Amino acid sequence: MQMTQNAIQTMDSMALSSGQRLDQNVWQHRSANGEALWSWITWAFTAYWILFVAGAFLNRKELNAVGGVLVLGVLAWLLIERLWVRLDAIVMASLAAATFVPMMQTILSNPPTAESLFKHVSLCMVIAFSRLLQLPVVYKSKLRWVLAAQVLAIILISLTIFKGAAWDGGTRHSGLFVNPNNLALIPFLLLFFIDSVKDKWFVLLAAHIVVIIVLAFTGTSGADMAYVIGLGVHLASRASKNSRSIVYGIAAVSALAAVAFVAAGGERLLPETRFTNQISVMRGQLDTVLDGSDVAYYEQEKVLGPGSGSAIWRISHWRHAIITYSGGTPEQQIFGFGIGSTPRILGKLPHNEYLRLLFEQGIVGFLLFYFAWYRIVMTAPRDIRYVGLIIAIYSFSENNLDNFPFMALLILCLSARSVSAAVETKIKRPLVASWNESGQQEEPSSPENSFSETNI
Repeated sequence: MQMTQNAIQTMDSMALSSGQRLDQNVWQHRSANGEALWSWITWAFTAYWILFVAGAFLNRKELNAVGGVLVLGVLAWLLIERLWVRLDAIVMASLAAATFVPMMQTILSNPPTAESLFKHVSLCMVIAFSRLLQLPVVYKSKLRWVLAAQVLAIILISLTIFKGAAWDGGTRHSGLFVNPNNLALIPFLLLFFIDSVKDKWFVLLAAHIVVIIVLAFTGTSGADMAYVIGLGVHLASRASKNSRSIVYGIAAVSALAAVAFVAAGGERLLPETRFTNQISVMRGQLDTVLDGSDVAYYEQEKVLGPGSGSAIWRISHWRHAIITYSGGTPEQQIFGFGIGSTPRILGKLPHNEYLRLLFEQGIVGFLLFYFAWYRIVMTAPRDIRYVGLIIAIYSFSENNLDNFPFMALLILCLSARSVSAAVETKIKRPLVASWNESGQQEEPSSPENSFSETNI
């Protein structure tokens, strides 16, 4: 009996000294290694990017779907070890969006297309998996440079040996992606792999330089504005409390001054660019579009150059989408016209993810997505939260959700936290205390000591 008690005490002491919690089962111990999870995810994305590049060169889009299935399979496999994790509201919202909305659309005779349903469910599953895995932040992983190298390789290929389709008279290129707007998303992933505390300042600067180079190459005005706004909010949030109100005040005054400058035709004083031409067209044609009259977009572009009618075309298309949605039945307004229905009904995608969600999935789908996305961004670590804000702003002028490799890695990185609040608040006091050599009972290790940052 004494030998058994000594053995139990020895095992308990070893468990505490190794950082394991005595109130966890074997599955909880095995799933506590966040570095191992990132390792699996890294090599899954390595295979995905290889299939993605091969599909672009061979013109075989189905290879992209194979890569998506591979990533989802790896995440599902890793999730087996996370079945003990409590489902949070984001998980429940994403699962409801993946199942309830398509089911109601099918019942109400607005069934989603097979390809669109696959994309929709895949994205919802990534959102759910990202929360259940409770990953540590990626910039503390040893494999962050492998992920960064993958992103840089995709960017380098897109800018050099495979520029893809030419847009706007050959002034813009799509690289390995469907259009230049999707390519503009990729460099933002680099910002997740920088440790702002431990890395040198020039590493962070280099990442932002790559972002600026790609944005210049793609000529995407929406991404440019989103980057400026998101980075500005991030820098303002790092100011001291006393100076933060001054910074926000200056930003508000600057925004008002910019609006007044444009309203007065001030862009004529600036060098002629695609962006200034878009402003000129929009100021001259905005009333016409809002009245519902037709605008000769291509005639405008013949005068002011390729892409100058892009912004006013978006506003006209948004108006058409809103009017069509308003004319739908109550069932269509609540549950949408069907996932993937916008190209069939409107002719093209709305180039606005929020309007697209409202149109295709109705109020229910829109609110589910908005809640999940808002919570993902707001619960992300402070140093990388602004990247989610940039994509959220950019989604007002572009359809980004179909870019699965980007969205999957974006969501995984945003959902990762150095010490998950959901885990940290649920750690219980060990059921068996350890004993010292003199036979006196010791206090159990604190959660901060026994749950290290790399063992989440």
